[in-house]
Amino acid sequence: MGLGKLLYLQGVGAEFIDCFGNNVQIQPLDRNGILQSMCVNDASTKGASTSDTLNNIAANRSFVSSTLSDEFIQQRIFELDAAPWLLPLHGFQWSYVDDPIVEFHLPEHFTGSIKVEIEIEHGDKFHFPISLGQMRVVGDYGIDGISYLKYQYQLNDDINAPLGLGYHGISATVESASSSETYTGQLMIAPRSAYVHADSKTAKWGLSTQLYSLTSQSQWGIGDFNDLQKLIELAAAKGADFILLNPLHALDLPESASPYSPSDRRRLNPLYIHIESVAEYAAIEGVITSKLWRNKQYQLAQSRLLDYCEIHETKFSIYQMLFNAFIKEHKNNHSKRYLDFACFKQQQGEGLSQYVTHQQQRNSCFTDAEFLCYLQFIAYEQLLQCQAKAKTAGMSLGLIRDMAVGASPTGAEVCANIDNFCTNANIGAPPDPFAPQGQNWGLTPFDPIKLAQHKFEHFIDLIRSNMVSCGGLRIDHVMGLLRLWWWPKQEGLGNGAYVYYPLDTLLAILCLESQRAQCVLIGEDLGIVPPEIVANLAKAKIFSNELFYFAKHHDGFMNPAFYKSHSLMMLANHDVPTLTAWWTAADIELRHQLNLYDNEQQLDEAKSLRLIEKQQLLDLLSQHHLIKANIVMGEVDFEQLMLAWLQLSASGNSALYSIQIDDLIDEVKPINIPGTWKQYPNWCRRLSRTLEQISADSTVNNRLDAINKTRRSRYIDDSGKPEWAVYG
Repeated sequence: MGLGKLLYLQGVGAEFIDCFGNNVQIQPLDRNGILQSMCVNDASTKGASTSDTLNNIAANRSFVSSTLSDEFIQQRIFELDAAPWLLPLHGFQWSYVDDPIVEFHLPEHFTGSIKVEIEIEHGDKFHFPISLGQMRVVGDYGIDGISYLKYQYQLNDDINAPLGLGYHGISATVESASSSETYTGQLMIAPRSAYVHADSKTAKWGLSTQLYSLTSQSQWGIGDFNDLQKLIELAAAKGADFILLNPLHALDLPESASPYSPSDRRRLNPLYIHIESVAEYAAIEGVITSKLWRNKQYQLAQSRLLDYCEIHETKFSIYQMLFNAFIKEHKNNHSKRYLDFACFKQQQGEGLSQYVTHQQQRNSCFTDAEFLCYLQFIAYEQLLQCQAKAKTAGMSLGLIRDMAVGASPTGAEVCANIDNFCTNANIGAPPDPFAPQGQNWGLTPFDPIKLAQHKFEHFIDLIRSNMVSCGGLRIDHVMGLLRLWWWPKQEGLGNGAYVYYPLDTLLAILCLESQRAQCVLIGEDLGIVPPEIVANLAKAKIFSNELFYFAKHHDGFMNPAFYKSHSLMMLANHDVPTLTAWWTAADIELRHQLNLYDNEQQLDEAKSLRLIEKQQLLDLLSQHHLIKANIVMGEVDFEQLMLAWLQLSASGNSALYSIQIDDLIDEVKPINIPGTWKQYPNWCRRLSRTLEQISADSTVNNRLDAINKTRRSRYIDDSGKPEWAVYG
């Protein structure tokens, strides 16, 4: 009984519905293994260096192999279940702006009084007394024969505190005949929904890209913010509303190139800095334009794959020269630019310091902390310029950023904030037909209990930092707001389980930050999606995320009239084959070359299924008069197919629609093959054509014009009976 209750209190799931609709019971061994992983004491790692943190984590794992004692279980249950009732005012609570309340926990026979002070965020203070008669009882709990009651008090603009959206300070002095104690906390007042663009009925479209993969004549071997500006010019001229980017998070390069396995999700990857756009470039231009440096730039440009080691070494050498020029020109005379830099450091606060410290511990060359701060300053400056350019060019949303579901266990974010994470587990997915052994992404999960105990401060900081300089934010694996599949790191602790999170609270924080930043939210909800997350995301006006390949029913690909209205439809993304590879089955051949099929039968089944799917696509295109009826597959002209495919998917009822640059230029090789690591150079492929070539290409321009024409003729109907027009 005690163990079962603790599993519940810690949020360790007992069952789930799989992709076939079957109810799967999670085995006791697996649940208990996750519980033990959660209950290891990580307190000794707080404030430690990266190496010390890793050593402590390894040492703590030896504890995990032992069974939790009955004494520990009972104590833990008391801490999570009973102890909160003994605290009159909790450290964090929240309510909606249209129904603001504050809660108190008091003994049943309490006869004293409560004096409340609310300090509005960045504003006034309000004082008022509360009597028991002014509150309503909404819960009770018995401890050692004493009944404790949960009271709710309705806040009102006229009689006490006119609260608006925000994080407000609250204190309560609880007075009885024998004592007087003051308790403090935070009261978050949240909206019920995320920010929605004023022109929400207009069908919007945009381009999606992996920024690092862009190639141009001016870059240093990797796509940068100047390339992004060029892409903005191209997209805006064609009528696009947004550019959807990969996560721009700071990485621990060259060890991890995946933007979805970051070191710190709150910081930007400095390799995206465009050197020639930095204000201090004029001071070093004579050096950089020398034959030596131009040869290095040329050599980097020739590679079809990103050489992160060489790029990092080259660009950071130039960054050091830029920083030296900055210090020489601006620090000594305290120029406006230096004061802006100082202000940036102050605004970024502890998060920036954590990242800098981690970088210095990893690389002894980074002796000057100011240098690393300077790179973040420049990166944020250039990203801001990109969003400003997009809005000036007429894009309704501009940039849409992407936020990874977790962070590297050895990265800055986890190591510096160990009290918010469970370092003895990894995020992943349970076994399914796509990955029979399950998926382990090697990312460290938030601990839901620790997150709440720390007033969700790190989550708030994380969300806020990812809404900078953008009009939208895509949240990878948004189901993580409700639950995440955890794999224990320690052998012998089972095969993982779902761990549940405080969905309502996390959604409230997201909606508040979204409204403040005027940033629309997109939840990547591909895969096994629990009904609870679907309903709650819709209620919060967070866009769903659909993928053409997966938008199917029993007869084949879905009629675009029935795409979800409040969604982003992606024709393809980084985890699936490009359109060209899919049509030619080049992706199947590549997987065969990489030995990703267990046997010839699997290979043959994949080929057969692809033929069926291709015919289903042709049938759907024919039904909507986008290609001629009964066309033989072998006679299909690929360019006609592409135009029809683009028109079909763009004509759907989704409010947002995106196409990859990769698909506009008929790339064949994928940017990433899920489930591979050593077999394929994931996250390293550069585009085969430069932005200059793409802009001048008539085929690309025709495709973009077709998309824009189709989207501009759409009106998004969310009544449940979407409009449908046939485009011929």
